[in-house]
Amino acid sequence: MAFDDIFPQSLREAIDGVIRIPSYGERGASRFIYNLLKLSPQEREEVVNRLLVAVQKLRPCGECYLLSETDPCPVCSNPKRSKRFICVVEESQDAYTIERLERYTGVYHVLGGRIAPLEGVSPQDLTVDKLLERIQENRVKEVIIATNPNVEGEATASYLIKLISSRFPGVKATRVSLGLQFGSLIELSDELSLERSIENRR
Repeated sequence: MAFDDIFPQSLREAIDGVIRIPSYGERGASRFIYNLLKLSPQEREEVVNRLLVAVQKLRPCGECYLLSETDPCPVCSNPKRSKRFICVVEESQDAYTIERLERYTGVYHVLGGRIAPLEGVSPQDLTVDKLLERIQENRVKEVIIATNPNVEGEATASYLIKLISSRFPGVKATRVSLGLQFGSLIELSDELSLERSIENRR
């Protein structure tokens, strides 16, 4: 009997669905589905329902692209947040990680990824144009580049700093310091290292 005759079609389709999520290969997708199926029927249903609610409610903020249930998001709509300081991150989870520090009082800009030529991701695939519009409209004083400290993140930061410096000579473009270990992810960084990297930006 062939493998395809034994392997459940619904399980194959579930794994194929999870693989569509960036960073999930077949092994990771399989592990996710198998561990989900180990839960009790009630727990499985609750997890699936919560995912469905998140998919239905979460949308990118029309101004900064932060995933939110409201548009504009709570950060952009907060009059106490200064729009003259923009912290640029790759994804929403990076912004929320920084927010946990409860120190930053500016706003964010989510790129939606990072420049990765080998993967076919160019600046045109990111929200760079919208960032430039916001710098112009809000008379921004400083743009803090907080992309991940890896090859793609550094390349993205270098590109943005050069672009901003050439378009807006009066705007300070800074990079979070190398207090974060190279190759790490902002969302997985400890709070002390992340706080020091922001305070010591250059």
